[in-house]
Amino acid sequence: MKILHCIAQLPNRTGSGIYYRSLISQIDQQENWKQAGIFGLNERHLAPWLQLNKEYSVQFETHNLPFPIVGMSDEMPYDSTKYSDMTDDMMEKWKRAFISKLMEAKEEFNPEIIICHHLWILCSLVLEVFPDTPIIGISHGTDIRQAKQNPAIAREHVGSLRGLTKVLALSKSDIEDISTLFDIEKNQILVTGGAYNHSVFYPGRNKKEQYNKPKVNIVYAGKIADSKGVFELVEAYAKARQHYSEMSLHLFGKESDETRERIGKLSNHDPTIRLFDVVSQEVLANHMRSSDIFVFASYYEGLGLIALEALASGLHLVSNTLPGLREQLGEELCCEPIISWVELPELENFDEILESERDAYVEKLRDAILNQVYKITTNCEDICFPHDKIKDHTWESLAKRIMIILEDLI
Repeated sequence: MKILHCIAQLPNRTGSGIYYRSLISQIDQQENWKQAGIFGLNERHLAPWLQLNKEYSVQFETHNLPFPIVGMSDEMPYDSTKYSDMTDDMMEKWKRAFISKLMEAKEEFNPEIIICHHLWILCSLVLEVFPDTPIIGISHGTDIRQAKQNPAIAREHVGSLRGLTKVLALSKSDIEDISTLFDIEKNQILVTGGAYNHSVFYPGRNKKEQYNKPKVNIVYAGKIADSKGVFELVEAYAKARQHYSEMSLHLFGKESDETRERIGKLSNHDPTIRLFDVVSQEVLANHMRSSDIFVFASYYEGLGLIALEALASGLHLVSNTLPGLREQLGEELCCEPIISWVELPELENFDEILESERDAYVEKLRDAILNQVYKITTNCEDICFPHDKIKDHTWESLAKRIMIILEDLI
């Protein structure tokens, strides 16, 4: 079987990029399956780790595409352009670049099936270039958000995606939006969820040895942006430190002068708060294994895979009650004492907290953090880390389900 994988972003460093990379890695273990990939690269990016027979990279920050990769989120962990900021000239250049690579892949590789990540502009181009090839579209939630925030772009440059053979959704809660926004029949949509790489994310020690310890290390990884609740997290952490001082907070993500200044002001320049760039999944996983609590204060996520990766690394979790994440974990795991859920505040524009809700939300987040701190710093004999339940969500399991879908289409 010959499969062409398509994504308009860097095949790494975001949830969808990691999904792209991990699925390729799992399929690579199959005999007689060949794979090619189309993806974006900025000037300084490389992708030597992709296990592909053929690569068709679209190079940004060049003469033909003189701007960074266009990201599905407004804040990306690398230099990026917003779809909402693109001019007609930029859009035309972007489309030409991807159509050129799609045509090249069609002539050289001639795929039997295509997997396209994000129900967005690239997906529409794939349908145009490959009208007779089975195409699976994968929604990552950010496509839903883009279509709601930029309906004019969706109408003009995406249109109907009913020509897709199947669509894979992260959760049941996305089905209605996918169907409505992209003119897709509900019977075309399958809920497959997400997964984590157990060879990268795994616990580093017996969790029983973690309890009754004085110092608690808290970590967050993702975009340093308002929509991720990072600044409310900083404020909640500062308030929690007034009750328990032996803590640190490490934030992993692409920082800027503005975000550093905001974090400094909110925390009174607390030296226990440090910012790091995410170099790789492996580096992040190593840091997680030496930490205790992961805080996920995001206001909107298709899934929230990073929270699953944190649990797999042996961390306690504090998270907003994100529907996709709760559905992915399942009710049994959601009820484990290692997780503290925080009720989502009232939002506007899908992922912005109302100012009137902010103080009450920060207090709830502080209390949830202190709840997990208490469990770690006291001898909680009733806590048994649910490794078996977490292992149900590995890439091997998800890839097997997707490969069955692929085989049924050929």
